[in-house]
Amino acid sequence: MVSLCPYEDQTNLAMRNILSILIVVFCLFVDKIKAQTGYVSVKRHQFILNSKPYYYVGANYWYGGLLGLQTDKSSGIERLKSELDFLQKIDVTNLRVMVGAEGTGQIHGTNRVEPALQPEKGKFDETVLRGLDVLLHEMSKRNMKAVLFLSNNWEWSGGFLQYLNWNGRIADSVLRRRLNWNEYRDYVSKFYNCTSCQEDYNKQLRLVLTRTNTITHKKYKDDATIMAWEIANEPRPMRPAANGAYKEWLRKTASLIKSIDKKHLVTIGNEGEMGTESLQVFEDIHADRNIDYLTIHIWPKNWSWFRDTAINKDWTKIISNTENYIDKHATVAIKLNKPLVIEEFGLPRNNQSFDINEATSLRDVYYDEIFSYWGRHAKSNNVIAGVNFWAFGGVAKPIKDQIFWKEGDDYMGDPPMEEQGLNSVFMTDASTWQVIEKYSERTNIGQELPTDKNATKETIALYNNLKKLLNKGIMFGHQDALAYGVGWKYEPGRSDIKDVTGDYPAVYGFELGRLEIDQPVNLDSVPFDKMKGFIRSAYDRGGVITISWHLNNPLTGKTAWNPAAGTVSSILPGGEKNELYKNWLDKIASFMLDLKGKRGEYIPVIFRPFHELNGSWFWWGGKNCTPDELRRLWHFTISYLRDTKNVHNLLYAFNTDKFYSSQEYMERYPGDEWVDVIGFDIYQAYNTAKNDDFIKYTGTMLAMLDSIAVEHDKIPALTEFGNSGVKDSVWWTKTFLRAIEPYKISYALAWRNAGINGTRVEFYAPYKGHSSANDFVEFYKNEKTLFQKDVTKEKLYQ
Repeated sequence: MVSLCPYEDQTNLAMRNILSILIVVFCLFVDKIKAQTGYVSVKRHQFILNSKPYYYVGANYWYGGLLGLQTDKSSGIERLKSELDFLQKIDVTNLRVMVGAEGTGQIHGTNRVEPALQPEKGKFDETVLRGLDVLLHEMSKRNMKAVLFLSNNWEWSGGFLQYLNWNGRIADSVLRRRLNWNEYRDYVSKFYNCTSCQEDYNKQLRLVLTRTNTITHKKYKDDATIMAWEIANEPRPMRPAANGAYKEWLRKTASLIKSIDKKHLVTIGNEGEMGTESLQVFEDIHADRNIDYLTIHIWPKNWSWFRDTAINKDWTKIISNTENYIDKHATVAIKLNKPLVIEEFGLPRNNQSFDINEATSLRDVYYDEIFSYWGRHAKSNNVIAGVNFWAFGGVAKPIKDQIFWKEGDDYMGDPPMEEQGLNSVFMTDASTWQVIEKYSERTNIGQELPTDKNATKETIALYNNLKKLLNKGIMFGHQDALAYGVGWKYEPGRSDIKDVTGDYPAVYGFELGRLEIDQPVNLDSVPFDKMKGFIRSAYDRGGVITISWHLNNPLTGKTAWNPAAGTVSSILPGGEKNELYKNWLDKIASFMLDLKGKRGEYIPVIFRPFHELNGSWFWWGGKNCTPDELRRLWHFTISYLRDTKNVHNLLYAFNTDKFYSSQEYMERYPGDEWVDVIGFDIYQAYNTAKNDDFIKYTGTMLAMLDSIAVEHDKIPALTEFGNSGVKDSVWWTKTFLRAIEPYKISYALAWRNAGINGTRVEFYAPYKGHSSANDFVEFYKNEKTLFQKDVTKEKLYQ
């Protein structure tokens, strides 16, 4: 207890201070959790999560709420955790799940899902919902979202047939036998005029929506892990005569859900025109103000778009019908100004085999077709906001010579009434996962996107984390830090920075000059193959990579420092050297795409072409080209790498040399849609010889850079700096730190330690034994400076 007495002693005062700190820390922790687990909302035609558009790749995982009930942990909770970890790793973070089954025993001539949430009319086995508690808890730990469907048009979980049976509309004998299609339609259509059936449905609905999770002690209606309540799985009117009653039931049910839970979205779970037999009915039911978004399902096999095993033979028809189906429903979504989710689609394995070892090449192509539709809409912020494939089969395996599910078997994506292995995507289906991951890595829950909207997930994570890190400190970087230093070269794991501090820099700079002319080493004599190794090791530590490119003059064949007039115009489209320049860019693209981590992921790079572009010493700079030519060169270069060569692991850095006004800095700026990082270079020896002058000019430019970064939402950085030889023993803390400390910049990159060769001295960071080494250790210890150990903890690529 903290005393409220005005004469409290120093101990109590200290306790109050500690308590205040704990409260602040707790609030920050709560804010972080809120940011990770916000509710999904709808704004016009988009989902919104954490104030950002939310486009997602998801899966159907209908059995997920049943795994936590298994007594055998290996097939229960351990399986659940491993499957969720697998999905999280590839960014499949939206899962469509069954809430619970109704009734027990045979139905429509087949087994149904067990155990049942409502085994008898009006009697609920709430222990079954503990499995859903477990699932939601585990999903929340992985920042996943759940869409929960509340009942079923089809027999495999009881659903509408069971409610009709309980209320005397279907005899037990009829319920158990196999119905023909017309019988099935006739019976199910009665549900919409069966008041007592709907009351039973509502009892289950209220039970679920008002439940408190037994693990988190959070009410379901207050759990942001849940994205949406879905009225049922594929509710159909079944007969046109039931259309009116069908619409009315959906309207009343949506209103009931919203009256209980105003925080979550509501959707129907409809298949589209195929489920309503009328596009107008589909539009009508989704126009309701309580229905937040539209759904469609696509089933080429079930809808007879091919026959038997003739998938390949009818391929053209399958693709054409799929495209038409998506297009017509997207048009309705645009009209209603609501998001659309393709929440079920599937295709059997080759030859319609149920063997887990059978190839999935046709399915893979089909998945790519569906995902590409979503991808185009996500890229352009259009109406198709989500896509959930059917269905995740996890670690389960079909039982040899057994076609259908039996009680006690492992659950998989195929429900009990379907052949086990028919549409399931198992964790061993590597080629299918490659297709899924190609698209899922573009989904970024609540994250901002860099200028490359198709950037890899690691690149997007780096972009967002660099922004967050601005509030923590400034990363220290060093050019060629791992390649050489004063008195050494190519010693594995060595760095002058590490020799002095025991830690590596946070940012590692490299240079690609001479790669364009097929030299094995760059202009600083670093072999490109060694450079790739240095980059991989820095990335493995969690460090940040930045690469510059002093490319030769493509017009004259001389170095980058050959400022021949007309060079820039010669390499623009239509210029005499444009083909040569594209050839050079091809080599840059190959280098960037060869940078891969241990999982095969592309290593993100801050790419810094045409640096110091307001100076006239390079052929691309200052008076050697017009501002418009420079902007066109920038646009062409980035577009070629990004859109033609499909390089999506780059953030693009724009940097000048010394500048005197914001207007001067922005004179050659290519536009916000082309730049991620902004910066400038400054060297004390070249620009400002005195310490006070360096502090003054650096601070003035950083203040302007900060302002520009805020206005244009860019990441500011000191892209190069240096004081060759660092002759002042306290320069790091008394000059450099004073110059940068007041400002928010992402990093400061010191130039290279080329060494001492006779009278030539070229190093910009201290080495062991140097007069400024002790001062650099104090610089390292400062809370404002961040080195490798600091950023490793930040997990910048996650």
